[in-house]
Amino acid sequence: MIEKIFHKLDYSKKATESFIIKEARSEIRPGSRILDIGAGEVKYKKYFSDCDFKTQDFKQYGKIDYVSDITEIPIPDQSFDIIISTEVLEHVLRPDLGIAEMSRILKPGGTLYITIPFRAGIHHLPHYHSGLSEFWHRYYLESYGFEKIEIKEKGGFFAFYGQEKLRSAIMVFKSPYFFLYPFALIGLVLVPLFYWLDKLNIDKYNRSYKSTMGYLIKARKK
Repeated sequence: MIEKIFHKLDYSKKATESFIIKEARSEIRPGSRILDIGAGEVKYKKYFSDCDFKTQDFKQYGKIDYVSDITEIPIPDQSFDIIISTEVLEHVLRPDLGIAEMSRILKPGGTLYITIPFRAGIHHLPHYHSGLSEFWHRYYLESYGFEKIEIKEKGGFFAFYGQEKLRSAIMVFKSPYFFLYPFALIGLVLVPLFYWLDKLNIDKYNRSYKSTMGYLIKARKK
């Protein structure tokens, strides 16, 4: 029950899925060659049945076509029209080399779709190296031959705060401290309020402290 509530209110996951399933899908032409880097359980392939959809990951989670390190994928240069990579680069020790490899594999004019957290709990230890800003991404994307770079935030401070409020409630409900459950329930009820506050763009009144859960990035290879 707790996990179902979390997934229903998981703002970051919804933003990521919408970016790929709706935005990217609407832009990708049938017949395109697509590589999903860090594909995991291969959850996006079903949305691209009219494309040549291949997958990569460092181990065999689902049906993975290329099992390899992200910086050394056994694929010839300029092989794919599209690369998708969702919530992956934060687990790479040298994410800049991951971007370099994506550039190598993409055809000129090909499009790269990346999602990545900026602020998130530590997970998938010991492979976790988050905290890469939009400026980091823009610098390395430009350095490795990308242009028309679009970077959107996964919500602002209040969306991030609401997401963490949700996580804190889940932690309490999973603990043996029953006397704290009413307080956690109050916090859980407040989560949609913080998401609503985020839509009001209240961040603009305090530019000195800006935050986000992560980024949705699109770039074209020159």
